[in-house]
Formats: sequence, C-alpha cells, structure tokens
Amino acid sequence: MFNKSIAYRLSIYISLAVITVFLIFIFIAYIFNKNILKSNTENKAIGLGYQAMMMGERQLVSTKEITSNISEQVLYFAYHNDVDFLILKLMEKYHFLNAIHVNIDSVVPNLNFHNYYMFRGADSIHVWKGNETVTHCRNEQRIFQTATSKNTTGWTEEFTCHKNNSLVVSYYSPIKLRDKADNLITVGSVIAELSLSELADSINSLKIGKSGYAFLVSKDGTYLSHPNEEWIMNKNLFNISEEEYSVTKSQINNLLINGETGSTVAYPQYMNFEKCWVYYTPIKETGWTLIFVVPYDELFVPLYLLILRMLFFAVLGILVIFFTITYITNRLIYPLSKVTSQLKSFSSDTGNFEVNTRNEIELVSASLENIKKWYERFKIDQFKEEKLNSQRLQDLMEASEIQMSLINTDFKAFNSENEVKLFATYHPARIVSGDLYDFIFLDEENLYFTIGDVSGKGLSAAFYMSVAQTLLKSNSRYNSPGKIVTNANNELYTNNQHQFFLTLFAGVLNVKTGVLLYCNAAHTASLIVTASGKITELTETHGMPLGLYPNRTYSQSEALLNPGDSIVLYSDGVTEMQNEDKMHFGNERFFEVLRENATLYPEKLINEIENSLADFRGMAKQSDDVTIMVIKRP
Repeated sequence: MFNKSIAYRLSIYISLAVITVFLIFIFIAYIFNKNILKSNTENKAIGLGYQAMMMGERQLVSTKEITSNISEQVLYFAYHNDVDFLILKLMEKYHFLNAIHVNIDSVVPNLNFHNYYMFRGADSIHVWKGNETVTHCRNEQRIFQTATSKNTTGWTEEFTCHKNNSLVVSYYSPIKLRDKADNLITVGSVIAELSLSELADSINSLKIGKSGYAFLVSKDGTYLSHPNEEWIMNKNLFNISEEEYSVTKSQINNLLINGETGSTVAYPQYMNFEKCWVYYTPIKETGWTLIFVVPYDELFVPLYLLILRMLFFAVLGILVIFFTITYITNRLIYPLSKVTSQLKSFSSDTGNFEVNTRNEIELVSASLENIKKWYERFKIDQFKEEKLNSQRLQDLMEASEIQMSLINTDFKAFNSENEVKLFATYHPARIVSGDLYDFIFLDEENLYFTIGDVSGKGLSAAFYMSVAQTLLKSNSRYNSPGKIVTNANNELYTNNQHQFFLTLFAGVLNVKTGVLLYCNAAHTASLIVTASGKITELTETHGMPLGLYPNRTYSQSEALLNPGDSIVLYSDGVTEMQNEDKMHFGNERFFEVLRENATLYPEKLINEIENSLADFRGMAKQSDDVTIMVIKRP
C-alpha cells in the first residue's frame, strides 16, 4: 500500500472508512428491523388468532347457551306441544347450527311426543317428532351415548355428519326435573350440533403474506380445518414426519393439552417442505389450537427489500465519495502524475520494465534508469542489425548475380537473317526470382525453349528455379518435350525438400518447317499470334506441375508456326499485374497489345508490352515476377 500513489492511497483510506461505517449501520439496521418485523408478524398473527377465536367462541358460546336454554324450558314447551316451534325458530336464527336433538324420557307423563329432531338440509330445515330416539349420522349414536352417560354438560368429540358431509361438534345438556323429594333428576337430553364449515372457511381466509395460511386442530391433534380439504379429519399432528417438524410426541402433547402459545420453525409438506415460521395459540372454549404458517422468505421480504435499498444507496454513496476524492486528489497532483505516466509508458515500450511501486518519485527514477539502459542496448542491437542486414543484402545480391548468370541473355544468334527470331525479358519482383526461361539449338533445325514459374518467392524459390533450369537443360538431349519434362519431374521430386513445384511450358520448334512440339505442365497457355493479329491459345495441358509426384508421364502436342507467326510465352505476372486501384492488367489488355503490334519483331514487341505494363501499373509496386519470351518466323 505504501508503494501506491498518493491519490490512490488517499482514496482507498477514506473509502474504507466510509464503507466500514455503512456496513456497521446496515448490520445494526438489519438486526433491529428483523426483530421488529418478527414482532409485528407475531402481533398480526395474534390479532388474526384473536379474530378467529372471537368468531369461533361466539358460535361456541351461542351453541352452549342455546343448548342450556332449551334444556331448561323444553318441558314447558313439551306440555304445550310447542317444542318443534321453539327449535325451528332457533334453527332459523342461528345458521351455524347443523341439528338439534331433544329426547325426553318416557317417565315424564302427559306428553304427546318425547323425541324431537331438526336437521338443516341444503335448502330447508327438516323436522321430525315422535316417541323414539332418532340419529341420522353414523357417528351420532356412539358419540351421544358417551355424552349422556357422563350426565354433565360439555362438548363432544368432533365428527363428520355423512348426511351433508359437514364437520360438526355437539354440545350436550341434560334435562333436569325435581322429584317428589325435591331432588333433581335427569329426564332427558338436549344435544345441539355446531357446523364447523363456516368457522373453517373463516380460518382458511386468514392469511399472513402471499402464501401463508392458518388451520385448526383438535385436542387430540386431528385437523379440523386446512386449505387441503383431504387432510381434514384424516391427518393428525402426531403423525407428521420428522422432515416437517422434528419434535417428540410429548412436546406436541404439551402444546395441545396445556394450551400453549408460541412460535417455532417447521417445514410443512403442504409448502413443499419449505422453511416456515409457525405460530400457535389455543381456543380455550374447546381446547382446540389455531396454527398460523408463513414461509420464511415471505416473512422477511420487507426486510430484504429494505436491506437491498440500503445497500443500493450505500454503494451509490461510496462510489460518489470515492470518485469525488479521486477527482480532487488527481487534480492536485496532476502535473507529477502526467510526467510519471508518460515516463512509465515510454519505459514499458522500451522492453522488459517492471516496477513494484506507484510512488511518483521512485517511479520517475526507475523509468529514467531503464531508459538509459534501453538506449545503450538499442545502440548495440542497431549496430548488429545493420551489420546483419548488410550481410544479407550482400548474400542476396550475390545470389541474384548467380541466378542472372544462369539466365540466357545471348540473342546474337537471332540477329542475322535466319529462319527464326527470339527475344526474352525477365523482371523479378524481388532481388531474386522464381521465374525461369531458357533456349538452346539442339541442332541446326530444332530450337529447344522453356518458360516456367516456381511456387513462392524469395531465395529458396530462386535456388529451386536454378536447380530446375539446370535439370531441364541437361535433359534436352531427349529432343522430345514430353520426355524432357518427364525426366526432369522425377529428378526435381527427388531433390524437393521444401515442397516447391514448377509450372512449365517446354517446346521444340523446327525452324525450317515451323512444326512445334510442346508440353505444358500447368503453366499459363502460350499464344500463337499471326501477322494479321489473330491470336490462338495453346490451351492443352499435359500434366500437373513438376516436383509434386514422381513417375508421372507427360505427353506432348503439335502445332504449326507459319511464316510471319509469333509464339508468345509469358508468366502469370503479366496478366496479374496490379495498378494503384488493385485492378489486374488482364488478358484483354494483353491481347490488345499483341494484336496492335503483331507484325513487330520479338524485341520491339516485348518493348511495347513492357511499356503498356508500366503505364498500367503507375506508382504501384510490382507484386510478381514478369517473364516474357517471343519467337517469330519471319
């Protein structure tokens, strides 16, 4: 850190101090708001629980009072035959009542009916009266017998009435009568059934958060309400898996029996075993327990959003402070930083320069020292490079001289008045070239000539060209272009270590008869130009370039050169010559020059071609070797 720049160190120190303060503040805010949020959620659950308890206890207390009032007054109404009227009015007023049973023992005299039963159907109240006990639900008889056998008021266990598929709980109250000894004796019972459907709907409507829910369980842990209706009366707290809630049965028993209030963490199956906050509270009238379930993620969503907002503004503030401090410090030391930066940049460009400090003074000193060393090395390297380049240039010039000595430039034999005229030109793109041409009289009548182009450029291609030229000349003894090319190919393949290849046109011209035998190994087609300007391309090819494959037999073709006709041989550097606009000279321009100068002798014709090429190329650099040979029968 002490090796860093002044601006950097100042920015970092202040920024770290600001970041530390912000983080401490955010942490304290997180803890404080987490407790507040949890407390608020618990208070909300308590409020909703109280609301549910008030609703439930209102119905429970009302059912209890209705049952007690009926048991106290039913004998009076029975003697006046108005029991059914009394019960009907109560059923109409209190819609949460599922059914009312009134059973008066037969020991009570002077009654027309001892048993009354009213049941709430889908759209009406069904009334029955008679002198036999009536139960319409399979569970009623067993549960009612258990309640009456105790002979004390109280709630029965919960059961499902299969007549209307309603979950109900009943309240039992005995009918008392004083005997002759003024003792209270039990002479019947009143049982009122409370439907839990409305209570269950109300509890299901209680929500905390987006997907939180509430449900009700009985004293024995049976589900009395739940968003999943299939679990009602079929699922029990004592049977939940450890994956949902890892506690002992005795702990659950204490929660249900003792009516405890509190909160815990569970992983309900209904929430796909997601971590949830659970709050539970008892309903004292019946001993049931109301349970609220809220996913942890939803419980703390407001806290997360608050923290995210605080982090956003904290990061924004830190960035503003950091950039402000950086701007001010950079402005203060800008002149020194600029000089230091320029020196370091220049020192880095001069070679391997590494410095482990951003201290401006030390950096300036190290940069100047490095520049001094670099300059000394540069002077030594420059001297060595100049010496090496001079040697290379000398080698190239010597190679060029050797190559030019192999090129036949002696055209004296064609200056006299004889059967044929020949002239050739050769312009390498570099100091040395990969093009070749050659000519030699095999005897007094037959002229052997070649033109070729080696793949690639430079010194290696030039050496390969020299080897090829020597081999072609040594094989000229066969007097047949096909045989000459065949033998030269095998010998070139044997000596071809760099995978060069040679395109070649070889011909033997009988200067007396004008008969031309030729073999074209993938070279540019040669042209026969008549005195009238007609151009014929010798398009036949007789094999692939030389030096690629051994044991290849090359054939040959025959053509006739009439008096006044010329044969023009050239490399692709002629037609592919480029001007400053990257356009090629092309066949059309080349043919036009030949037509306009068809009657000229070879040397003058080549001069015209060279002038046209120079005018077309302009200031553009020559990109390929240019070789042209013209043979004419006068």
